[in-house]
Amino acid sequence: MARTLQVIERNKAEKIYRFINYLVDFAFSLLIMWFLLGVFAVLKYYILGVAIEKTADELENMDPLIDRIFTLLAYAFIMFLKEFATKGRSLGKLITGTKVVKTDGSELTMLDFLKRNFIRAVPFDQLSFLGSTGWHDNLADTAVVRKRSFENAKSLESELELIGVKENL
Repeated sequence: MARTLQVIERNKAEKIYRFINYLVDFAFSLLIMWFLLGVFAVLKYYILGVAIEKTADELENMDPLIDRIFTLLAYAFIMFLKEFATKGRSLGKLITGTKVVKTDGSELTMLDFLKRNFIRAVPFDQLSFLGSTGWHDNLADTAVVRKRSFENAKSLESELELIGVKENL
């Protein structure tokens, strides 16, 4: 586990923001999944000639375990795409003014986003927030911070480091 910078620790998002992020992101991801399933049914109709109602019935009667695994992995993949494309901001994070950062202050990589979001597929990850931090943050060495206060603190920190540095004129 990487060392957590104090500026990150002081600006971590409160649990209520994390909960709102989860609700908004999960609802948005479900909408995306429903849309993609609709596109799948229409494509199956046009390519294979299978009635849309038959495809809907097949999806509705899917094995519950397969359904849950597919839904968890689809949610993780959708969240990965959203966070990777927006550099740590999902729809929920945009609404609450939060973002994902590495705990050591380095830039997030694609592997960090993959790790963070596929750990979400671990059963009971949502319950891990009853502790101090969620598993997908702990295991990926990431944290969700309040964006504005974090960036202000980082800016102040860098300005303080410049005190006493001789300028080249």
